[in-house]
Amino acid sequence: MRPKYTFTRLMMMIWLYLNQSLFKPNWFLNLLMFSHTDDRELLERCYVRECEIEQQRMLLERCWQYSCKIF
Repeated sequence: MRPKYTFTRLMMMIWLYLNQSLFKPNWFLNLLMFSHTDDRELLERCYVRECEIEQQRMLLERCWQYSCKIF
């Protein structure tokens, strides 16, 4: 069975935890709570990035179709 957290994952989580802003409204003292929140925020950022990429791809496809109709 593979461990849930590898060494690099733990080190990254500790690094992010130690570098969190002290005056941030959702500042955490508990490392596990921080890791859950950070995972959720990471998923949200990735989702937003993928949505933006998909929107750009759709725009390019429409522009391509439009340009093909002109010629």
